[in-house]
Amino acid sequence: MRKIFRTTAVTAAAFAAALGMTVSSASATAQATYTVTPGGAFTGTATGPTLTVPNAVLECASSVASGTLKSGSGLAGEGIGDISSIGFEGCQVGGIQFTVVPDETTYPWKINVTGMSSADRADGTITGIRASIEGFSCNATFSGSVNGWFENSTDTLHVTGGGTLAAEAGANCLGFINPGDHADFVGDYVLDSPQEITSP
Repeated sequence: MRKIFRTTAVTAAAFAAALGMTVSSASATAQATYTVTPGGAFTGTATGPTLTVPNAVLECASSVASGTLKSGSGLAGEGIGDISSIGFEGCQVGGIQFTVVPDETTYPWKINVTGMSSADRADGTITGIRASIEGFSCNATFSGSVNGWFENSTDTLHVTGGGTLAAEAGANCLGFINPGDHADFVGDYVLDSPQEITSP
């Protein structure tokens, strides 16, 4: 009886220790915070951004995005910044001109930090994206999120595609873009003023 009690007690202690480690690890992840210096309004300019779907590539001459970064320390990564406007110039697919029209009702798009790969690199996502492309016999709306990272040394927001960005139902582009097509939006937005994101 005493042996059974000892075994049960040891098992319970081991379980409690493992549970404690799990909870501590989860808490540490949940409590990850960031510092943004100086924060505030920004404008970023990208040269040659692209939107790639399985059957086509939309190429633009340039894009300008404006928004705001929170300022200070102890900041949560989610919603650490936002994009309040974005525009695209000189867009075409195979030489045919297209217009990109962001859905302004979905602003602001959220900038989120998910971790630091290095002291110079804050990884994250941009969520809440919704925009349409319009051209000859083509109209398609895309919505979802993209992945990216911010480079402190160059003050550049690198948008790297991935995420959930996809064509919505009703996309009609002569078979080049179809509902559900995943879209990779890629562009390097150089900010007009120095910003730095660090942790903690």
